[in-house]
Amino acid sequence: MNESYVFSILKLKIRNFAGRDKQSSSVTHMENNSAKLLIVEDHHEMLQVMSKYLKEQGFKVVGAESGEAALEKFSEFVPDIVLMDIMLPGMSGIEATRKIRRINDIDSYIPILMITAKNEVEDVVTGLESGADDYIVKPFNFQELVARINSAIRIKKLNDMLRSQSRELEHANEQISGLNESLISKNKELRKKIFDLHNLFDISWELHSILDIHRLINSTLLTLVGQFSCRSAMFIYNYERAEHTLTVVNSKGLFKSDIEDIRIAKSDPLVEYLFKKHRPMVMEDIPAEYHDSKCYQQLSKVPVALISPVIVNQREIALLCLGVRVKNKAYDVNEMEILSTINNIVSIAISNAALYEEVTQLSYTDGLTGLHNYRYFEMRLKEEVVRYKRNEQNVSLIILDVDYFKNYNDTLGHQAGDEVLRDLGKILRQTVRENDIAARYGGEEFAVVLPGIGPKGVRILAERIRKNIEEYYFPNEEVQPSGKVTVSIGIATLPMDADSVTDLIHKADTALYKAKNQGRNRVVTYSEITD
Repeated sequence: MNESYVFSILKLKIRNFAGRDKQSSSVTHMENNSAKLLIVEDHHEMLQVMSKYLKEQGFKVVGAESGEAALEKFSEFVPDIVLMDIMLPGMSGIEATRKIRRINDIDSYIPILMITAKNEVEDVVTGLESGADDYIVKPFNFQELVARINSAIRIKKLNDMLRSQSRELEHANEQISGLNESLISKNKELRKKIFDLHNLFDISWELHSILDIHRLINSTLLTLVGQFSCRSAMFIYNYERAEHTLTVVNSKGLFKSDIEDIRIAKSDPLVEYLFKKHRPMVMEDIPAEYHDSKCYQQLSKVPVALISPVIVNQREIALLCLGVRVKNKAYDVNEMEILSTINNIVSIAISNAALYEEVTQLSYTDGLTGLHNYRYFEMRLKEEVVRYKRNEQNVSLIILDVDYFKNYNDTLGHQAGDEVLRDLGKILRQTVRENDIAARYGGEEFAVVLPGIGPKGVRILAERIRKNIEEYYFPNEEVQPSGKVTVSIGIATLPMDADSVTDLIHKADTALYKAKNQGRNRVVTYSEITD
């Protein structure tokens, strides 16, 4: 079937349908919604006829008479539908269809409707495989053509809607993916926080169970070194509240020569600044105005990477100083928060330990003289005897009694007698060695335990005690028979004189009474009685 014959039939059909069924035309116009059509037809008159009819149906029409022209106008016009003749001069409609489908910068889907003669049906298969969506055979019914176009428009709208929803879905998937990554990240953070909280619970439990302040500080430093993987750590504090200088109480990862000269005044500007801030600070964040302080200069020499103030009982300060990390990693915000929490734990633990030590000290201290009481004396004497059996070092015991104390009390009153006992406690503290144990044995009797001291050494110390008491002036001591307040002293040494705690006390007490019987104000050793 040749083109001229087809064209004649189409012209005849156009005349037959012209002006017929106005209502149907109006409905069609409403349905196509002014869609843009690109008609690719190489016969000029046929192109004009199709364009005229479709414009009357409300379509916006652009025509092209070759494949090359179709591609150019496609990019400029961006139609909603393409009517593509298969047989074109030069580039065929099938090739033009392929090239249109390869254009990637078109957002919406554009249906292509192929126009073919009956003897070109085999080419239709190739056209459909090339990207065409439908075909119509010449000569065609114009109502069928419009119906096919409207069907393609509906398919296009559906396809565009699906593409839009697909893009929305992709966008939603991207958001979900982002949220999922965020959730994974948050989950990791939460797991890390749970792990940190578990560690803090363990740390709190461990530190609060330690009531010896020295062990507490040692355990704190070991915990910090492990928790933060730092190369060094030190605890700067002073137990004596009356003292105004902080010193290094304990350290890890530092040589003694690095820290022995560190002396920090509580009134140092940097110490006062840290007391007010009450939070950990890396050295780099300390304001420049404090760099000239002695505290900053001394800590810079160690060196210290982070300072964490520990406030004890809301008025005393200790400094926890951490060195650089093992992997030179900086201390992050989360770790600073953890350290701040550990600060509070350590602060409470130190307060508890100090209170426990104070209560313990009171329970082992004689209220009148300030010396240890009999309970403490007995406990320590047993410890020293056990240590003797392990190390085979001497243990000596001095027991002394105030001569004619009843006379002093009865003459001057119990308050005057108490003053004598207080003064005797002071003399003993000043005379004995630091590691000797001086205690009030009971009434006007006192005892001194001397670890590692044999008969010769204990005799020298006992004579010094006796002489210091004799030379000390006690108020109104003239009322005493000898005109002075004096003491009698008995001595026993393990293992020469005794072999147990009970035996050692008995032998020293026996020597004491021998001293009283020999005239008082003298020292007698148990070995002198048996010789």
